[in-house]
Amino acid sequence: MARRGRLSDSRYRLSYLYAAIGALLLVTAFALLHPARHTPGFADELRISIGANLIDLTLAVLVLQPLVLYLSRNAVRRRNRLDYRDVLDRIETAKDRVDLWKHWTGLLESPHEARFAEAVRGALDRGVRFRIMLTDPSSPDAAERARQVAPTDAITAIRQNIERLEAFSAALPARHRPAFQVRISTTGPAHAFYRVDDWLTYGVFRDRRVSESSQREVRVHGDLGELALEAFENRWNGVGLQSIAAHYRMRLQLTVNDDTSEYELRYVIHDGEPWVNVNPTALPHAFHPDHRVTTPGPGATRWILAAATPETLDRVTALYTAKYGPGEGPVLLRLTAP
Repeated sequence: MARRGRLSDSRYRLSYLYAAIGALLLVTAFALLHPARHTPGFADELRISIGANLIDLTLAVLVLQPLVLYLSRNAVRRRNRLDYRDVLDRIETAKDRVDLWKHWTGLLESPHEARFAEAVRGALDRGVRFRIMLTDPSSPDAAERARQVAPTDAITAIRQNIERLEAFSAALPARHRPAFQVRISTTGPAHAFYRVDDWLTYGVFRDRRVSESSQREVRVHGDLGELALEAFENRWNGVGLQSIAAHYRMRLQLTVNDDTSEYELRYVIHDGEPWVNVNPTALPHAFHPDHRVTTPGPGATRWILAAATPETLDRVTALYTAKYGPGEGPVLLRLTAP
């Protein structure tokens, strides 16, 4: 309330100032014109001057000012390449919000990763909020983007981005974690998106070129900026997004007779169905002929674990490797209705 009162007083003082300036100009004009009032043709010249000034003022207010504001609002600055150092400079001075929507970002690769982490910590200390949205490396959209930018290994780049964000988030103080949000999407972005406070740049995805090679810098509150921001907000608040923890692990309860054990298992989605890696922790329960599987929480669902044909298993294993990287051979079983 106190702040609102100060703003109202400031507006009133400004109005009084404008009124005083206007009155001063009127008095000055009168003082200059009054001695020449008996000059022949004075009245006609005065009417012509006033009429011309009124026309100029009307054109300026109704035509030129809206046009200038529109062009300024929708100005687009095109760049051949995104300058990561410029983005980091902006994060280091950010005051409110940083949003990022990419398949993967070079800010989490060398030589920028260390400075990015330091800039984020400093911004979090100032109360800046972060929202970062990356693509699931095992999703069809990630595979399509990898095809577009080949021979760049997009899948590995996405997976490493997520791994580094997980490690960074885990190292943050508890007070900062709510302000640093990361979500993994199975749907890739329509364009690359970097926003720091009132600055926004986006890049168009093209075959054989990464999005950083063609950038459009626009105003957040311009028409193009608002469209890009609306697309980000719709996806951020949409369905199918996961935290990093939910992206990596699925919690299941396996019951054999009266013996129930709870596991957090790595998994992958294939054709809309989850496949879990039961190696090694869940192996004793997973292959028992009388096992039952339950997803804990409200509206618990019952499943059983089923094996797959060699052809399907090869495809699921490839998706699993894309998500978690090469490692020990997984034992993948499909969650299916009993």
